[in-house]
Amino acid sequence: MTASHVLNSQQWGACPSPAANDPCRLARGVTLSLRPAAAMQLRVVCGQAWVTLDDGPHGWYEASGDRVLQPGQSLRVAAGQHAVVEPLGRAPLSYQWRRTG
Repeated sequence: MTASHVLNSQQWGACPSPAANDPCRLARGVTLSLRPAAAMQLRVVCGQAWVTLDDGPHGWYEASGDRVLQPGQSLRVAAGQHAVVEPLGRAPLSYQWRRTG
């Protein structure tokens, strides 16, 4: 994976690569902007995530809008779709960002 999978990100505890098994961390009050070049999956390991998905590069997408993810839950982000992620609550967010399929 290359840096093109994560654009405009502001992270606490860098995520070495989408293929890594170690979770990435996002501090409270920090947002993460993701626009993957290939379909990816965001999985919450610890904490809660507030995720806003746009309609994607091809118009309406059924998973667009705001979502709250709990530990163990995941969300597919289509290639070219924009997702904004932030921790919800007082705890930092631990998550995994992996390519699907």
